[in-house]
Amino acid sequence: MKAYSRMAVQMMKELVKFDTSNAPGNERPLAEYIADILKKEGFAVEVQKVAENRANVIASIGESERNLILNGHLDVVPSGSGWNTAPFRVTEKEGRFYGRGTCDMKGGLAAMMAAAIKVKRENTLGNKNLVLAFVADEEIHGTGTKYFAKHFKKGQQNIVVIGEPTQNEIHVAHRGVVRLRVGIYGKQCHSGRPSEGINALTLLGRFLVEVEEWNQRKQKLIQPILPAPTVAATTATGGIKDNVIPGYAEVVLDFRTVPGDTAEKLTEETDAVLKRIFEAENVSWTIEKYIDVAPGMTDTRAESVKIAQRAYGRLGWPEAEVTYFSACCDMSCFLAEGFDAILCGPGNLAQAHVADEYIEKQQLEDAVDFYENYILSM
Repeated sequence: MKAYSRMAVQMMKELVKFDTSNAPGNERPLAEYIADILKKEGFAVEVQKVAENRANVIASIGESERNLILNGHLDVVPSGSGWNTAPFRVTEKEGRFYGRGTCDMKGGLAAMMAAAIKVKRENTLGNKNLVLAFVADEEIHGTGTKYFAKHFKKGQQNIVVIGEPTQNEIHVAHRGVVRLRVGIYGKQCHSGRPSEGINALTLLGRFLVEVEEWNQRKQKLIQPILPAPTVAATTATGGIKDNVIPGYAEVVLDFRTVPGDTAEKLTEETDAVLKRIFEAENVSWTIEKYIDVAPGMTDTRAESVKIAQRAYGRLGWPEAEVTYFSACCDMSCFLAEGFDAILCGPGNLAQAHVADEYIEKQQLEDAVDFYENYILSM
């Protein structure tokens, strides 16, 4: 294994030891640990407070109007149960590194750090400003990325590579997510006299049938690069006791969105479905938005994509397929602030958020080479 690949492995092992499960996150100790490493390597470093015990770490070298930002998130999802290895200690086995965050995405952070340190030590940066922007709270609200993107002083060129697990492929788009909580009100009564009430669970059932038909219609909305948008009922609750006709029930609708979709538009469409079913009846409802992450899409001809293709060429890798990321992420936060952004990082998304999460050793090593050559190819 090459020296900087070994460095990335060792760094990843240390990063995984920090339990940054979100919620609550507690990313500040990890941000300060990374800050110390990069400060010793000669980077200008800032730890940005975004909430109590939650922070971004920003490290940079170079003076230029051309900014290259390597971005990743410090938080991970909770470990949960069912592990055969210790979640917050890296276990190496059969060419894989197991541990929470190895794939999503402390492996990517470590690869970025190793590549940046190599460029710094070998003085090969060239005419650009290299920034490592490792952020808090990506897994829930995107607080860290929004703070960084809003406060970063942009130059003439502002390119972001986000190290989400793409198996080192080039991804230029992701669907957004909107979640709505829909409450449906009937009339509560004794279950022995159901005709005197209006069963909210029955009303909810009628609505769920409409939601499934709505989703089928959405499947016909063919998109460039991205899959079609979807809507799905993900949780439903109702009833207070087994001898009471419930007067209230609710469901959460999860929308996977494409450019053109907005939370406001989807709220209006949901309201229209409810009106079509219930307007002639003595039924009322509420709709509450509680998650809203926009979709993101970068033009396949953008400079960020061209640089990635050049980096592939320098490495002698096969021509890169430019495709989409199947999960939601912070890319849209950067695009909203005018950055040129792509996704490329080690790890398979199938390993994200699962027990016995792992990253392939070869993918981690390849990521170090890719990030170095991306820096050199800009």
